[in-house]
Amino acid sequence: MSAIKRLICIAILLGTFSLLAAAGITAKSATFDEVQHFGMGRYLLLNQKWDVMGSIIHPPLGYYILSLPLLLYDDDKQAWEYEEKNRDTVFLGGVDITRGQSLLSKPENRDDRQLIACRLVVLFLAVVLGVYVYLFSSELFGVTGGLFSLFLYAFTPVILAFSGISTQDMPLTVFSFISVYYLWRYLQDSRVKHSVLSGLFLGMALAVKFTAMLLIPYEVFIYGLYLYKTKNKPSYTVLLIAGIALLVLFGSYGFKITPFLQGNEYRLAEMKRGQAAFLNGRHSNFGWWYFYLESLLIKTPIPLLLLFATSLFYLNKIKKNALTILILFTPVISLTVLFSLSPFSVGIRYLLPMFPFALVGMGVLYRQASRQMVIFTCCMALWLVFGTVHIAPHFLAYFNEVTGGADNGYRYLVDSNLDWGQDLKGLKKYMDENGIRKVSLSYFGADSPQRYGIDYDWLPSHYLYNPTPDKPYDISPDQLIAVSATNLQGVYFENRDEFAWLRKYRPLAKIGYSIFIYDPQEIIRNR
Repeated sequence: MSAIKRLICIAILLGTFSLLAAAGITAKSATFDEVQHFGMGRYLLLNQKWDVMGSIIHPPLGYYILSLPLLLYDDDKQAWEYEEKNRDTVFLGGVDITRGQSLLSKPENRDDRQLIACRLVVLFLAVVLGVYVYLFSSELFGVTGGLFSLFLYAFTPVILAFSGISTQDMPLTVFSFISVYYLWRYLQDSRVKHSVLSGLFLGMALAVKFTAMLLIPYEVFIYGLYLYKTKNKPSYTVLLIAGIALLVLFGSYGFKITPFLQGNEYRLAEMKRGQAAFLNGRHSNFGWWYFYLESLLIKTPIPLLLLFATSLFYLNKIKKNALTILILFTPVISLTVLFSLSPFSVGIRYLLPMFPFALVGMGVLYRQASRQMVIFTCCMALWLVFGTVHIAPHFLAYFNEVTGGADNGYRYLVDSNLDWGQDLKGLKKYMDENGIRKVSLSYFGADSPQRYGIDYDWLPSHYLYNPTPDKPYDISPDQLIAVSATNLQGVYFENRDEFAWLRKYRPLAKIGYSIFIYDPQEIIRNR
């Protein structure tokens, strides 16, 4: 294939990917974490003070990157003022939803223009990641293998979902993958520039999210295996990787050690506390060992699972070197195992960094592919495209055919696997199209319904403000009931059966598969 044709194919795939992700960027309201962390990077960058709520939850580089478009606007200093004198770890790791709602409600964010701009930064990084997926796969398996990996990347729902959300998940995935790519390049040619780039992106990953620390033993393992296989002596150049990574990490803090230590202290305390989780209709504060494995099996398209299994067999069949196999598939296995051993059963987003490695590995299927293999991969590709396009733009809510699709996803997983507060825009559109003036609303999320002109009567919710806390809630016979899937399952309620009475009814509609609409008349008739 000529260079021109190759570039055209790459451009078409990345363009299609961008259009699909952009559909979600504009159609969705702010997710829980987007509200919580909105503007944090601008505050930290301009003030270099880790003294406000939420400032230590993650390392700062991710905050900086996600807030880049906000540097074009004046800072709202009043939103960042607190009367609290004791700025301890509990305070600094706290959640301030009111601050995020206030900033998102400013005129500067009219029509969510600031939020969309921040999301476009993430989409840009995701496009860069797509380029590196192609580069890695094509260098291993040829141009056709690289294009096949990029094709799969462009239509993977979980990748599309988090490419359109302004959180740390995609930046972590991008920097982790690029760091490993340059480590692999360094092991091939021992060029100093590749060790420098590996260290740079390792440091950037560490400065985005604390879970990036898992990269350190992984890269040490890969380097140790390389020395064992080649019988080479350790090179001092590899220390350059560690040195640059540490420089980037602590440089992101302005070389202040205290907020880094406080962030780790907060995370350790969080692990001891546990977190409410939901799986298959059951609840737990410390999760299940098989949570992440099941999440992968039901939220990954079946054709990708089949292609992954086939690629494992095919890599072994062509006797590709062990180092390459381990570089590609150790993240898949180790991340799944490590998070399965953790007390957190949160979401598939924690496994996001493993997907690019698996997709690169699938490129092997187009290395000297037989006619039967071409037919098989084409069938899988068509299946993948159909499922992904069908769910658009609701990529976060994707579930494969094992569960019966997104329509049944709430029976298995909720929270950031399905319902992260992202469908207020969809609810408003539904109300306008059906002439609905007001609803009874139980909303899971941190965004404000008022921002979208939604008039509602409060029902028990997680974080939605209750204007009359002393008054018991009631169901109006004249208002449709709108309930978020996470609240329907009672995940964060003291009474997990708060809406058990509602689960037996069939909803009139599902907004983005995350907000369920019910007819109160049917409920009243059956009481």
